[in-house]
Amino acid sequence: MTEQQTIDIDTRKLFNMGANLLVAGFINQKPDAAKKLFKELKQGVSVKSGQLTSEKNNMVIPIKLELERSEYRGQFNFPNFEASLKALLQKFETEVRKDKELKDLRTLTNEATGGVLFNLPSGVQIGDDLNVLMMAVEPLNDCLIVRLMFMEPGQFQS
Repeated sequence: MTEQQTIDIDTRKLFNMGANLLVAGFINQKPDAAKKLFKELKQGVSVKSGQLTSEKNNMVIPIKLELERSEYRGQFNFPNFEASLKALLQKFETEVRKDKELKDLRTLTNEATGGVLFNLPSGVQIGDDLNVLMMAVEPLNDCLIVRLMFMEPGQFQS
């Protein structure tokens, strides 16, 4: 067994890493590649999506992309997912424009796991169905998970 190593990653770097991962995987890809990635995520696959290298000790941490869609409402297909993803990325872009250094980045932390949920919900109305997409980053033993999560929309309505 190897000794457990810990690394600290600034939440702003995690935010940028997650956003860049989504742009690279879905926006900057050919449509067929983006659809293939969507299909894998839809099937519950944890998709290898790159790696981070620690600046301090050159430790390499694999990054995987996952999708949590149990709260999704309506027909779950690529065009509907893509609309939700683009709305989320637009929200991210607006946040960066308002605060270039992301000093006021709103996050929720899971103390038990060390996971971070970026508190930037983006809602998309398709027909009668409202869906809210958010992004979280969760450390596991051997990797970092960037998780797209559809959340129960009622909790965001006032």
